[in-house]
Amino acid sequence: MEEREDITTSTTCGAVSEWRAVSDPKQAGWLFSQDLLHSNRNSINLFLSVDIRQDKEEQDQTLIKFYKRDNVQWTSPLRCKLLGDVASGSGVDRHMMSTVIFKLMSGFHINLGNAAITKVFEGEPDHLIPSVSESLLDNNMFAVAGRMIGHSFLHHGPSFPGLSPAIIHILFGGSLETTPVTIRDCPDLDIRDAVKMLDGDAELNEFDAIHQLSLSWDLPAPNATNRKWLSKKLLLHAMVLDCITWPTSRTVFFESYKVEDDGESNVMDVCRVSGYLKTFIENASPAELKSLIKFWIGWEVPATEMKVEIVEATLPTASTCFEKLRLPRHYKAYKAFRQDLCACISTSYSGFGCA
Repeated sequence: MEEREDITTSTTCGAVSEWRAVSDPKQAGWLFSQDLLHSNRNSINLFLSVDIRQDKEEQDQTLIKFYKRDNVQWTSPLRCKLLGDVASGSGVDRHMMSTVIFKLMSGFHINLGNAAITKVFEGEPDHLIPSVSESLLDNNMFAVAGRMIGHSFLHHGPSFPGLSPAIIHILFGGSLETTPVTIRDCPDLDIRDAVKMLDGDAELNEFDAIHQLSLSWDLPAPNATNRKWLSKKLLLHAMVLDCITWPTSRTVFFESYKVEDDGESNVMDVCRVSGYLKTFIENASPAELKSLIKFWIGWEVPATEMKVEIVEATLPTASTCFEKLRLPRHYKAYKAFRQDLCACISTSYSGFGCA
């Protein structure tokens, strides 16, 4: 223990700030975490206490409540305690970090829908993607997950294994054009079957289900010429378009206040502008799509519930905190809609164009 403290002390006094120049990722990560901890060593301690005498649901609720807190300096010194157990010291801290990562991988014993165990991530091992659930967004569970992963990294706990390479690629600034999306990144079995059939050599007369799926997403019917292109489009839709919560055809928002109106003009405005957005997404370049998502939610990884509102406004805006895109109802032509949207999403690196 003394040897480790000596290393830490000497490092934080000099070499820690040089973590950017270290070629070994593990060493650079360790130096970076030590730099953060050293810089905040005099901050007020964070105390995480879990009562192991409680049932699993109560213990999980304690963990979630701790990581749901806002305005917290997460790099402050952490002190963990297991109530009902005599263990103490760094061993408890390591146990707690292992526990939060295990919960992210296996699920929490809480009911945020119709399941006794709530999973934040789903899919195959090594191809996990965020679970599609409005209740997870409403309960801020993805912020909780990010804080848990960050805390474990900061305190040298276990990493979060199994994320899809496509998700990792985007998180580290990779372009959508080079994102390594594969069939294993799609947890929807129906879409998987459709993509597999298109990639195979099956006769086109067996493609009735794919035809219906393509029509539902405004894509052309499959044929011998477009089948490979269509398979990639279906995967893209599964990861982006299927995450969008579209406005109802009879709802328009006026200055952020919802107004219900049965007027035909409102119905037409909502349908028309929503259709413009779908057309934009289907035809956008990888760079445009990346900018749109960043403008919409604050980073380039599609969220599980990205909401759209049709509003009385001059230009498109976004509320990244609520993962909400607000589109003006006044557009009568796709060309004008696309021009304004492209101009707005180009601001995503200088404030996201928020209202």
